[in-house]
Amino acid sequence: MNTFAKPIEEFFFESLLKVSLFGVLVVLTVDYYFTGLIVARSAIINFSILAAIIIAFVLYRSGNFTVAVLMIAFITMAAMFYQSIEADTITTSSMAVVMVVGFSFSVLLKGKLPWILHVFTLAGMSVIFTWLALHPLRYSKPDASDIIVAGVTYQILYFVLAYSSKILKGRYDEAIKNLAATNMELVEKSHEIETQNEELTQSQENLFHLNSHLESLVEERTKEVQRQNEQLIHYAYSNAHHVRGPLARVLGLIQLSKMEANLDYQFLFQKIEEQSKEMDEVVKSINRALEK
Repeated sequence: MNTFAKPIEEFFFESLLKVSLFGVLVVLTVDYYFTGLIVARSAIINFSILAAIIIAFVLYRSGNFTVAVLMIAFITMAAMFYQSIEADTITTSSMAVVMVVGFSFSVLLKGKLPWILHVFTLAGMSVIFTWLALHPLRYSKPDASDIIVAGVTYQILYFVLAYSSKILKGRYDEAIKNLAATNMELVEKSHEIETQNEELTQSQENLFHLNSHLESLVEERTKEVQRQNEQLIHYAYSNAHHVRGPLARVLGLIQLSKMEANLDYQFLFQKIEEQSKEMDEVVKSINRALEK
């Protein structure tokens, strides 16, 4: 699992599990080295917490993050409550652990679950200190005054911590939410820009192909016009000579009619008609060539 892809709550919980596992193993080792009692009260408590850490780690790995957090928090605090009652003297270390556990694990939860954990912590502390205050002699106290002062102090401290953590967690969640929304907007803008770039690239490619096609089309049409012009020039030059021949003969016949007094006009008109028809055929051939 990529560390940077995890929510910060899961990363913190996993780190907390590893540190807690190491700490419990150290405590068990030291306790056994100095006491040699595997079944001693502290060993039972430490083994309970160790089992809770292992089970929580398994639950976390299987995707049950919230269940893992609640389980290890409740078991650890229950073990500390048990230690506070069964101890021979009043120990503040157990309540300190309860405060740390309640505060630390509450910031990992969301919705109403942090408040449930806070209520459980404060209620457990109230029950423990009430029990201690009702049995001061058992814990080597002449009366319950010191126990009551300690209980009120711990509960006020925990309330301050819980309230502060709630405010900080709320600000943090709001900042993460705004950051996620901003990131989503940036992603959407990025996708929109990418889409626009693709459309622009496609338009440029289409324009390039169109320009290339137009260039080839213009070049082709230019060559065609040049070819037609050359053909027209050729036809005009060729047919001009064809027209000039019969035209010159007609003009010659006209001159002949002016010079000869006794002229066979029927023969003259027949020849002029033949030459005129020949010129007409030449003109028609030019028109047909122009139409093509």
